[in-house]
Amino acid sequence: MERLDKFLANAKIGSRSEVKKLIKSGLIKINGKTIKKIDFKVTKNDIVEFNGKKIEGHKLIYIIINKPIGYLSSTYDPRDKYILQLIDHKYKDELSIAGRLDKDAHGLLLLTNDGELIHKIISPKKNIYKTYEVKVSGNITKEKIKKLESGIQLKDFKTKPAIVEKANENIIIIKISEGKFHQIKRMMKAVNLEVIDLKRTAIGKLQLPDSLKEGEWIEIEKPDLFNNRSPE
Repeated sequence: MERLDKFLANAKIGSRSEVKKLIKSGLIKINGKTIKKIDFKVTKNDIVEFNGKKIEGHKLIYIIINKPIGYLSSTYDPRDKYILQLIDHKYKDELSIAGRLDKDAHGLLLLTNDGELIHKIISPKKNIYKTYEVKVSGNITKEKIKKLESGIQLKDFKTKPAIVEKANENIIIIKISEGKFHQIKRMMKAVNLEVIDLKRTAIGKLQLPDSLKEGEWIEIEKPDLFNNRSPE
């Protein structure tokens, strides 16, 4: 059970003080009856209405956006453009980013208020592979691909095995279950390849829709991210 004023505030009908005024004004009905008590206990089976419209309780939100280059993967920054500026949603102030992208990278970002899902995505132990399309400068050889697949010893850690495919002469498709700072760029540099463009196309089974243009976002149902193929 939940207090009526808290239920309405969490449902983004207004601030706590605003919804108290709505309740006292007789604008809220529960199961067809006008309720003026702000501390009335709402159960999950109650039908709550405001001005004749059914109000859904607080819920988990999942938003994907095609991040453009030049935006920070941040919910706020006082000096630079950040990704939340592109999103207009009533749950906007609750959203967190499930796996960031560098400012000069673009592609799939998932934003949600589901903390449990965020933990699963960013935890290497969960083996949720993120897929990147990487345009590089340099010669893509079988030896370099084998090194990337086996794990690269960087200065501070060794990367976990990756899934790597040569798409053409200057594009590599790589899947990794980690997301450390500048990891893709550092991996490529370690095999003498320079990253020219970096785009994330998938998080687990969640694909960036071809129809979603850069800067556009859509709300989706809770995504099924699992059943990834791991390195053999």
